[in-house]
Amino acid sequence: MLRVRISPSISRVAYTLSVIFLVLALLVLPFDIGNSSSLYMDLLVIAMLSVFIIYIIMDARRS
Repeated sequence: MLRVRISPSISRVAYTLSVIFLVLALLVLPFDIGNSSSLYMDLLVIAMLSVFIIYIIMDARRS
């Protein structure tokens, strides 16, 4: 498996931005209930951001 080393400062910025985007996506979620296409996109973004946050946390713990 290819392992990419990320510097701690870039990792910190990526974590902060992804948490901000996750909170914004969660805030919009109640307003997307009526529109199914935007609901699916919002859930996709939430899933992708959650996986990215987990990757950043795991990478920070390894180094």
